[in-house]
Amino acid sequence: MEFAQEHASRLGQSQTGDSQRARRESLREGDVVRVRIFRFDPTHDKQPRYDTFTVPYTRLMRVLDVLNYISEDLEEDLAYRWFCGVKKCGTCAVRVNGREVLACWEAAEPEMTIEPLRHAAVVRDLVIDRTAYEQLVVAMMPWLERAEPYAGFPERISHREMEQAATALDCLSCLACFSACPVLDLGNETNFAGPAPLVQLAQVALDPRDGMDRGQLAMDVAGIFNCVSCYKCEEVCPASIPVVSRVIEPLKARAYQSGKSGSHHASVFTRIIEKRGYTDPTELVMRTQGPRVLRGVRRALRLWVRGKINPLRTFFGRPNPAIAAIRCVFNQTERAS
Repeated sequence: MEFAQEHASRLGQSQTGDSQRARRESLREGDVVRVRIFRFDPTHDKQPRYDTFTVPYTRLMRVLDVLNYISEDLEEDLAYRWFCGVKKCGTCAVRVNGREVLACWEAAEPEMTIEPLRHAAVVRDLVIDRTAYEQLVVAMMPWLERAEPYAGFPERISHREMEQAATALDCLSCLACFSACPVLDLGNETNFAGPAPLVQLAQVALDPRDGMDRGQLAMDVAGIFNCVSCYKCEEVCPASIPVVSRVIEPLKARAYQSGKSGSHHASVFTRIIEKRGYTDPTELVMRTQGPRVLRGVRRALRLWVRGKINPLRTFFGRPNPAIAAIRCVFNQTERAS
């Protein structure tokens, strides 16, 4: 059991020594856990603050145990959510030292800063308002729309047929991926719904019994082509769902087939690959946003300094040496369709 838990760690944890076992071994019975907790009540606080607490460590202490000690033993009026306490409901998700975790499952650390999830309004302290996410999920129409009448119980369906949808069904709706998504940092500059609603969409879109054109929905409502496949969602997912590779990429394929001419972003992205033989973030932004890109000059300069974009490569760079073979693939695909 210990081996399985250790090897189910999220991306990069074993390489950085940040696994659950490493954290447990950093504390001993009787040690002190120092905690800074985000505090904010929008009904009467003008600005958030951080309160500091010391908590005696007990064996196998979790982040949730730390919060419970502060609330119950220290009698602190602290707002936080949890229900099951066993990694089933997803309601206890918070940010600990800058990473999204389930409080009920994450080992306590010697020093912790605990904050609410990002990209959602704070109700109080560590409790966020999930209304915006729930409205997005409803807009995805996450129920089966059968092309054929229900055959009755038992409905025979093979594991192979349900494999893609079953991956998405492991979702806890904890919103850890929603908080970690860097595209959502852009706010209203994109219409990207975020990874969490897309996982809910995938539960029906990848189900072989569904008859609705979910690809068009993924484009129009979820803005799926704004996903940059950074894998941050996979990195923090407590259910270890391969969100990008097994959820978002299959949905992108559905969306592309649903409206090849309807998705400007997808069309521009494809033409850049065909022209250059590689992705070019600078040209993609310029051609999809047009004159609006001038409003983000300051942010563009920061991205250039960090090496995220390179206008010089856009204007003076040469195509991939294998461009002829790449264009041959495009030609064959277009003839096949």
